[in-house]
Amino acid sequence: MGLHYPFTDPPGTGNAVSITPDVKWLRSPLPISLGHINCYLLRDGDGWCVLDTGMNGAAARQQWLDVIEAELHGAPLTRVIVTHHHPDHVGLAGWLCDRFRIPLHMSESEYFHSLAFNAPRRSQPFWEVDQYFARAGMSLDSQQSLYANDDYNHMVSEMPASYHRITDGQRIRIGDFEWQAITTRGHAPEHLSLYCRERNLYISGDQLLPKITSNVSVSPIAPEADPLADWLDAHDKLTAIVPDDATVLPAHQLPFNGVHVRAAQVVHHHQQRMDQIHTLCQQPATAQVLTEKLFDRKLDAFQNFLAVGECVAHLHRLMALGRVERTLTEGVYHFRALT
Repeated sequence: MGLHYPFTDPPGTGNAVSITPDVKWLRSPLPISLGHINCYLLRDGDGWCVLDTGMNGAAARQQWLDVIEAELHGAPLTRVIVTHHHPDHVGLAGWLCDRFRIPLHMSESEYFHSLAFNAPRRSQPFWEVDQYFARAGMSLDSQQSLYANDDYNHMVSEMPASYHRITDGQRIRIGDFEWQAITTRGHAPEHLSLYCRERNLYISGDQLLPKITSNVSVSPIAPEADPLADWLDAHDKLTAIVPDDATVLPAHQLPFNGVHVRAAQVVHHHQQRMDQIHTLCQQPATAQVLTEKLFDRKLDAFQNFLAVGECVAHLHRLMALGRVERTLTEGVYHFRALT
């Protein structure tokens, strides 16, 4: 059984597609390979609530101004809700909140992660970050390239100095409809998505995408974490709340139906990837070497960072399942299959 796509034509520049009379879908341009992020407007009394904002940049700001003028007919913006702290989702939150004097609503962890990443950088890398890269087998050139990257501060406008907390299970009244907050871990520390039972609509953020899978990484911030366990649990949680026939409004690509089908596909993908990595570990190997075997193309430093982080996430899950062991040899972790 495949997915069904009820809307095949995405919105163009300066306009929006009406999902229902109370929900509008627009696209914000991204200067990365994805090319776009889907943002949504929800009717909120006499105005409209923004759901995710796009990445900070002149084209994205102009897109919002054009859509507001063309689609809202003078109605005000009322608030901004952000699913998580990644730049394509939170990047224009500060700009929108400042320009239109509206409040920001987020989960607690995502708000404070946004603040932390938006803050001035340390004068020197922290020793445990150095250690994470070294133990993964990443080259010094890759490390230096990552340390020189301060894109977050450019991709995210200055964060609002206050926010309104959204918690898991909270019922949020937006206009005439109630939305249930669903928070999950794995892709982000407290990713927020929203389900409206009355409309059978699920705004998924990056939790569920129709054709790609969100990055699930171990990062230097939490070098011993097991985010893949959280990610797999999140799909069980999601399918227990959202019915299979709900219309999913994702952060990327097209809206679709088939929540349970797609969730099962994502879980299967990660199980296959664990099996693949387990096979590659028949001889001891570093996370960097394993990553290079998994990808048949050249990755730039940031792509490699994400790919290594996701490889480590699968290795940590395999370790927890007793299928792989790691050994620290001359400051580098080597992973070997056990079963």
